[in-house]
Amino acid sequence: MKKALLIVLAVLMLASPLFAQASKETAASSDAPAKLTYWAPMSTKIKNANDFSELPYWQEVMKRTNTQIEFTNVSAENKILSEQFSILQVSSDLPDIVEYKWASYAGGPKAAIDDGFIIPLNDVFEKYCPNISKYLAEHPDIAKECSTDDGTYYCFPFFRGYDYNNNSLLFSEGTVYRMDILKSLGFDNPPETADELYDVLVAIKNAGVVEIPMSVRPDHINRVFAPAFDSWDTWYVENGVVKHGYLEQNRYDYLSFLRKIYAEGLLDNDYMSVNKNGMNSMFLSGKIAIGYNPGSLIASAVKTMEGAEISSAKPLTAVKGTNSKFAKMNTVFDTTASSAAAITTSCKNIEAAARLLDYAYGEEGHLLANFGIEGVTYEMIDGYPTYTDFVKENKDDVMAKYMRCSVNGAIIQDPRYIEQYYDTAEQAAALSLWAQTDYGKYMLPPVTIPSEDASRVASIINKVNTFAEEMETKFITGALDLNEKSFKEYQDQIKAFGLEEAKAIYQKAYESYLAK
Repeated sequence: MKKALLIVLAVLMLASPLFAQASKETAASSDAPAKLTYWAPMSTKIKNANDFSELPYWQEVMKRTNTQIEFTNVSAENKILSEQFSILQVSSDLPDIVEYKWASYAGGPKAAIDDGFIIPLNDVFEKYCPNISKYLAEHPDIAKECSTDDGTYYCFPFFRGYDYNNNSLLFSEGTVYRMDILKSLGFDNPPETADELYDVLVAIKNAGVVEIPMSVRPDHINRVFAPAFDSWDTWYVENGVVKHGYLEQNRYDYLSFLRKIYAEGLLDNDYMSVNKNGMNSMFLSGKIAIGYNPGSLIASAVKTMEGAEISSAKPLTAVKGTNSKFAKMNTVFDTTASSAAAITTSCKNIEAAARLLDYAYGEEGHLLANFGIEGVTYEMIDGYPTYTDFVKENKDDVMAKYMRCSVNGAIIQDPRYIEQYYDTAEQAAALSLWAQTDYGKYMLPPVTIPSEDASRVASIINKVNTFAEEMETKFITGALDLNEKSFKEYQDQIKAFGLEEAKAIYQKAYESYLAK
């Protein structure tokens, strides 16, 4: 008996290293990083990188989440991106995660689920995603924006902040004035209405202080002038009714004003050829006194135009002393950029993919996405994440590589980022002025057009927009006479394209949205 016991003990002693080794291997296996594949467009702001794995931001994310990611990055240029996404759609082996503008998927995001491309996320959020679940629970109006009509979540969105109240992240451009010129002509404040703007333009022209009183880019002309007539060039909601600006009579007043200032040489007669760089060049060289561009123009003017007083203004309005009905304004949930992350039906490790994406919506991930790595790109000073000189000395390049706030992505953008991005007092003042609009009350939320109507609506909108751009340019430049008869014919053709039919579809979609 004793001998048998000794044999058993000896066997156990010999075997114990094997058990220990097996135990170590099991532990090592559980600590091994989860492997995922990730497809996303790469912003042109990101320089000298082949894919996201070379960026300090993603290297830090992978380290913190114990995830190994194989990235496929494609150009963010719209045409190339659309081509690459079409190729991806027919692939038999999808990546685990895809960043795209899923709200614009043909037939809507529900179609992307029904097509077997991506998975619904309600159960995934509940099981694995406490951070984004908390955000959505605390912001039910925003939650409506990023779900289908039946309440199905389909992506990890890019959010510009938390709501529509005093949100500086929703604005990025506006009118820029040479206030030193205006004041020399007796105007102490920027104009608020079309009539005031006309008086200013006439005075500038008569004084001969610049070559052209005002210029705008063709893609900005509606944004600058239409709010002065309560007009707009897309869908909006008023008293529960979906409307389109091209169908409203006040579009005639807007076009008549533009025809007038164009004919009198108050508006750049070559505005159709102006682009972003051209606008900057004309303003910075002193060729024009009034322009319109992103806030970077203000900073450039302040830094380079010695002796000039540079100012922006709130959007033009129909009634002096009131906020404009319309203005260039973004939505909290960005539906236009390819920055929403979805989990595909090919993903084998849904938990790992979900936890990876959810990280950015928690406190640590939020700081990383907006401010980078503490001690490198920011320091916490009195509770405020403050960018270091390393960021300030090469802002665009460093932010694009160490954060996601400036290049978009599946994150919550932080207003403290934009507060530090614009580094002149004039830019900070401009942000406050641009936000003085009531457009949030009229903006059509991201509604879902039923898949059976999607192609028809898209065809209508494409025809209408192409025709409207051509016709309105002709009205403004005088290539076509603008009168009540010609304007009625213009609107009749727009109706013939089916815009009223599309309006009825959008009305139904809006009512479905409200019923969520």
